[in-house]
Amino acid sequence: MIGAAALDRGDRAFWTLVAVSVVIRAVVVYVACCLTMALAWQVGHRGTGVLLSGGVWAGTVLLTLSVSGGVRSAVHLWKGLRATRILGQEVRARAHDDGTATDTPEVRHAAERAGLADRVTVVVSKAPFAFTYGLFRPHVAVSSGLATAATRREIDAVLAHEAEHVRGRDPLRALITGVLATRHFALPLLSHLRAVFVADRELTADRRAVAHCGTPAVAGALLKVSGMPGWALAVPASAMGTPELLDARITQLEAGHPPRLAPPARWRVAASVAGIAAYVWALAGSAALIAATPLTCIPA
Repeated sequence: MIGAAALDRGDRAFWTLVAVSVVIRAVVVYVACCLTMALAWQVGHRGTGVLLSGGVWAGTVLLTLSVSGGVRSAVHLWKGLRATRILGQEVRARAHDDGTATDTPEVRHAAERAGLADRVTVVVSKAPFAFTYGLFRPHVAVSSGLATAATRREIDAVLAHEAEHVRGRDPLRALITGVLATRHFALPLLSHLRAVFVADRELTADRRAVAHCGTPAVAGALLKVSGMPGWALAVPASAMGTPELLDARITQLEAGHPPRLAPPARWRVAASVAGIAAYVWALAGSAALIAATPLTCIPA
């Protein structure tokens, strides 16, 4: 039996990613502010020839990493927010009648049992799927095809699974981890942490469903539910039946405990070591340039 006290690797991965990102950002922002003034002073007093010095090169690399990462993360955030808004409109447009589960008794009762009475929308589609969407107040979309194909117990399992995603605000956290991993592109291990977060949240949601409905119901639902529909693939959402995680989820159901997740690829480790080295060199060179410049970054 899958216990409720199973490992919360996803939460640890999420907060590790956030902590690493905050530390890097705080250091880089502080140094970058001083560095910008130092570069301006050096060029103004010593001419453009100073741009060929090692300290200036280090500062340029640091600023390039910071600016390019900021642009990349801003684009990722904008796309995620836009896609989330469009998905909400799409769900409402495809909603069954008034956009609630009241016209599908099986789904309505399952939503009430899962604590999602006002957060489930039935959309008209023959494909059987369910997913959680929305950032600050997540909702669940369930297809009419799933309501027809699944048994009462399987529908309970699907909504118990999605209730865990709603409780954890997983679409919001998926967007946050995506933004942070994109910002620090020089450290691909952060993308691995994001993958660990996403995978473990799916496994955790399955464990919640097993605890409420039993393994047979979750297994049956897993076999019947397809992946995200094409019109919803671009958004930060949590979908039962994610193809990439299917093997891990089946293994968990069979073994009764979370499977060991794949370690990061060697290229991610090597690239991250190189990225750390680049940051250390850039920070050290920038600090030396700042120290050699007769300016103060913090007023006395």
